[in-house]
Amino acid sequence: MSDIDLSEKSLKDLRERTESLMKLKRAPSQETVFSYLLETGRTMSVREISAVLELTDKAVERAVAKLVEKGLVQRSTFREGSYECDSRLVLMSLLRVVTQLYEDYENRS
Repeated sequence: MSDIDLSEKSLKDLRERTESLMKLKRAPSQETVFSYLLETGRTMSVREISAVLELTDKAVERAVAKLVEKGLVQRSTFREGSYECDSRLVLMSLLRVVTQLYEDYENRS
């Protein structure tokens, strides 16, 4: 997605990613894995993530699969079997939330 591209599909993707971000608290393993990948900015395998976070490989595997499905984590194009979190996508989603909150506030005034 380019910096200026805000097509209907892009906005829909942002909305879906934003909703997924807001619901992460309901899935502790997903939240833990997502937060770690976002914080470190590293590309890691399931085994590496599970070792660092002291979770089972299976728990991390399930969490990563769900995060990929939600668009919060991506498969690495450089390292097979590894995953990463694109902070730009997360930032765009959060900006969407802030914008929506501001618009809601303005409409109430």
